[in-house]
Amino acid sequence: MALAGDQCLGSASLVACDMDIRPTLTPWLSGVFVAPEHRRRGIGAALVERVVQEAQALGKPRLYLYTPGSGALYLRLGWWVAERTFYRALWGEQEITIMEFAIHAP
Repeated sequence: MALAGDQCLGSASLVACDMDIRPTLTPWLSGVFVAPEHRRRGIGAALVERVVQEAQALGKPRLYLYTPGSGALYLRLGWWVAERTFYRALWGEQEITIMEFAIHAP
């Protein structure tokens, strides 16, 4: 979590599996969210970097995510597009981008 005092600015998670249609891909960067009034300040990038550090500490060589958007933030942070596909959402099938990041040893 990104905090300013007792205020949550944003959050992100490291999870074992985030897509039931891709069970062999693990672990995942998941649930990245920055409150709208705090966006465009580097908070999202810092949250992503923190999750990458956690995955690295666990000895994971790769990290995955999926996003319904273009993934522009993640592309800027060194992620690449692994696949574009359709995935279920609350409102039906949605086109998503699966991205991958290679974690380098410290």
